Amino acid sequence: MKISIFSDCHCGYNFGEERGEDSFSALQEAVEKSLDSDLILIAGDLFDSRIPKQEVFARTAKILSRAQNRKSRANFIEIRNKEKHEVSPLAFRGIPIVAIHGTHERRSRQMVNPVQALEHAGLLVHLHCATALFEIGGKKVAIHGMSGVPERFAKEVLQQWKPQPIENSTNILMLHQSIEPYIYSPLEPPSLKLEDLPEGFDLYLLGHIHWSEKKPFKSGTLLLAGSTCVTSAHKAESEQEKMAYAFDEKNIESIPLDFQRKIYFMEFGYEADVAQKIEAEISAALETTRNVKPVIIAKISGTIPKTETPPGFSGIPEKFSGRAIIKIIRNAKTEGLDEQTELLRMLREQKLSPEEHGLRLLKDNLEQLKCGLRIEEIFELLADGNVDLLYNMLSGKQKTLENVEVK
Repeated sequence: MKISIFSDCHCGYNFGEERGEDSFSALQEAVEKSLDSDLILIAGDLFDSRIPKQEVFARTAKILSRAQNRKSRANFIEIRNKEKHEVSPLAFRGIPIVAIHGTHERRSRQMVNPVQALEHAGLLVHLHCATALFEIGGKKVAIHGMSGVPERFAKEVLQQWKPQPIENSTNILMLHQSIEPYIYSPLEPPSLKLEDLPEGFDLYLLGHIHWSEKKPFKSGTLLLAGSTCVTSAHKAESEQEKMAYAFDEKNIESIPLDFQRKIYFMEFGYEADVAQKIEAEISAALETTRNVKPVIIAKISGTIPKTETPPGFSGIPEKFSGRAIIKIIRNAKTEGLDEQTELLRMLREQKLSPEEHGLRLLKDNLEQLKCGLRIEEIFELLADGNVDLLYNMLSGKQKTLENVEVK
């Protein structure tokens, strides 16, 4: 059998801007290279936002529909812990796609997220604490999927679900979480550790982490699928190619994607001439770059003396705009800089997701509010547009969320 795997496509990232085509190019290539497989797995964050633009949703759906025009040996047997009528029979035409939603797509329980919308359209099977069982060439394959939940609840949700391998089957456990030691953002420390994952699975498939790794784990193999395109690059991500994968029950084949935006991650200590050094190193890197415009991330650390005026960096991205996409991260601190000003600078210059921005601010200020709401509940009410309800809760006009389900 051949099971194709990829994750974190982030369709719609930078939409309408210079890198707006990257996510679609990468997804199309990943799907094209999966058209000889029996089954396709997507481990979360197919989209970059909870409510993607209609143009983004339509283009993503069109790319995924290519799988329905190919033959597959996969036959659907049953789905467990989910009503069968929730899945359209159209999802089993051609090569079935099984997906979980990620942190970028998660919405409150009463809301439909974009991956669920694709399931309603008959383009894939969406799993959250559920198992889909298939037969491929006379062998059973069980896909156990847990979609992304707030990190603090991940361990509790996994323990309540208690996924169990199905006998005489190839069992794949698919999650979209930070799992210590694989942490995407320190703003949301994980509640799960690798040892918390249950025994007996052939493949432990982890989305959410944008760099990749595969290694023996418990009775099978652990695969961090990585992302298909560059969004908020980590240093580890800059040292790897973007991949899709093929799993044949035992072995995992890495399939490089042709569309690769090279990442250069440069680090500098603060010096008076640091701007000139950044330009020199960028020029040297571009001497070896011939294909798609690379992404160059220059990070500046250290302390700027109060007696010095910090150099300007705004001209560097413009100077190289025809040859590279430049991002300057200024982590250098000015002596005596007020903490509030420092936080605003960090929020402005660090490319954090909206969720990470919100969580940081909420964590810093929630203690001042005499309110029974959890941080995640406040954030999700804001994300889903329930501003009036949130105002009533914070002002004391409403005491409970009994009329609204919040996950």
